[in-house]
Amino acid sequence: MGKLKVDGIQQLPLWQPLLVQDFLLLYIGESVSLLGDQFYLVALPWLTIQLTHSPVSLGAVLMAAAVPRAVFLLIGGVVSDRLPPRLIMLVANALRAVLTALLTALVMFQATQLWHLYLFAISFGVVDSFFIPAAKSIIPSLVTKELLAASNALSMGTTQLLVLIGPAFGGLLIATTGIQTAFAIDTASFLVTTLTLLLMKGRHQPSAAFDSSMKKPTLKSKIFSLIAGIHEGLNYVWHNPPLRVVLLVITILNLIFVGPLQVGIVSLAQSRFPGGVIALGIMNSALGGGGLLGTLIPGFLRRLPKLGVLMLSLASIQGFSMFLLGYISNLVWAGVTIAILGCCSGFFTVVGITWIQKQTSHEMLGRVMSLGMLSSFGVAPFSYALAGILAALNITILFSVAGSIMLMLSVLLMTNASIRTID
Repeated sequence: MGKLKVDGIQQLPLWQPLLVQDFLLLYIGESVSLLGDQFYLVALPWLTIQLTHSPVSLGAVLMAAAVPRAVFLLIGGVVSDRLPPRLIMLVANALRAVLTALLTALVMFQATQLWHLYLFAISFGVVDSFFIPAAKSIIPSLVTKELLAASNALSMGTTQLLVLIGPAFGGLLIATTGIQTAFAIDTASFLVTTLTLLLMKGRHQPSAAFDSSMKKPTLKSKIFSLIAGIHEGLNYVWHNPPLRVVLLVITILNLIFVGPLQVGIVSLAQSRFPGGVIALGIMNSALGGGGLLGTLIPGFLRRLPKLGVLMLSLASIQGFSMFLLGYISNLVWAGVTIAILGCCSGFFTVVGITWIQKQTSHEMLGRVMSLGMLSSFGVAPFSYALAGILAALNITILFSVAGSIMLMLSVLLMTNASIRTID
């Protein structure tokens, strides 16, 4: 891989963070886990559609995971600032391994019912709300500031590579061996990443350490401390105008984007393209392939545009592409369009996460990253519900309405000088 340039400054090679042993272990474990997740992310929506034949039910299952994820995400951010992120990730991965093992057994014995999927979705949402802030805040504790941009780019690039490979293979695997195989592979991946986390030697203490001389806190004091921690995070973002504006704009755009993309791709595979689950895997892989390309683009640019301009420019491209997706009847062209959507997302994710990490003091990182994730996950329940309703009416209506609104909103926000000048 080449070298990464951020803000016009030459950074270290992308492979350089792999020389840090604990980062290498984290990278290996999370890569294996992410590969397993690609099988799960094809299997769960397809299982839901097979059981119900309803986009509304699919949106409801996705919403069942998104609601607790959004509700507990801020708490997860506080906890990841108070406890070692590695410990949180260990517990979360162990719980997810148990959940996917149970789901594998239910599918294997053909005992799966819709309420099972709601229950598992809710459970995963709760666990994810603690895992995600910990996973996003652990990297700055493993590498130096000089390696931070390369570490994020390497992690995101690998994520998108696995999203490119995993779904297509997962769709083929499900078509030939059954859905239970996909869930079993995901279970095994959680066990691998748990092992790599155990092998890490660093202490990786939380950012906001407690004073050991203090008395053992009571339950009441713990609750007040938790509430105070959430308030500190919200107050920190509110009094950082660029951070506040970026998170607000991302929240609005994600409301329009997340649900139509997730629900819409599954509905396209079921109703428009031959091949069913294989077509679903191909489209998800196209999304990952585009995302991979997007994560690499910053490394080839001499200088990036201002963050505000970049964010809205990419959003307008996504809005236009989503509008087109509603009218495309060829799987190849649909894949190309979805790859463009992924490319824009991957590009901004690498630049945006690095920007947020550099804007944020170390002791607030877990909480600010949880707010960043909340800008996506917090609106996801509403986005999934609306997308499910529109998809049940007509898949073309879903994409054309969402794409048009996103495009027009991006152009409108571009007229605001305070957003354009965010750097």
